[in-house]
Amino acid sequence: MKQILVMGHYDKTDFMMYLSKLLSMEHRVLLVDASRNKDYEFVFPKMDPTLNVHEHDQFVILEEVQSYSELMLHLEHNQYDFVLIDCDNETALKEWPEVDLVYMVTSYENPVIQRNIKLIHSYFQGDKLTANIPVTKVIHEATNHLDEQYINSLMDDLSLSWRESLVYYSDERDQTLKIINQYKNTVMVKRMSSSYKLVIKQAVEFILNTEMSKVNALWKRAERSN
Repeated sequence: MKQILVMGHYDKTDFMMYLSKLLSMEHRVLLVDASRNKDYEFVFPKMDPTLNVHEHDQFVILEEVQSYSELMLHLEHNQYDFVLIDCDNETALKEWPEVDLVYMVTSYENPVIQRNIKLIHSYFQGDKLTANIPVTKVIHEATNHLDEQYINSLMDDLSLSWRESLVYYSDERDQTLKIINQYKNTVMVKRMSSSYKLVIKQAVEFILNTEMSKVNALWKRAERSN
């Protein structure tokens, strides 16, 4: 089982849904909502809103997880190939153990950046600082006077295993698709902007440790399933 921690004070529900969709084409996937404000409460239709475990499309969503021990209770009785954890809770991250991969989703909005830096520092403490966990920034780009060097300068005190950042410019197609998917029982991946599609494909490529040709084949299957 591979655990992927996706942190960030930024709405990444659509990003997580797309990752889960692609990975679940051939694997058993659990998406964990460990956000402070229950970000996934209304982003997909539910048969029974009183439950915190839901099967959606071809993957499972576990909501209202506030600590790693709560996740472990679920994992004791269920088997998954990939566990994708969406967390923006500093307290929970301090106690969260080592994972296989970390993604930090951000924009250049100053409140987002400053809060994300706190999340990074909350998680990377003690043994996790020397664990050589691959860390990737996923950046919602915009035309401004800032660049990635500014974000990096705020983390100079951390010696992390940074991978090449994934950068995209979203447009109206991505926002429209995000809203459409909030009302559907399946996660649609058609009509996405090319830059956002590439970021998702690159993330899946690394998570699966495979070639892009394989990811392209998964994407076509995902499109046919809509």
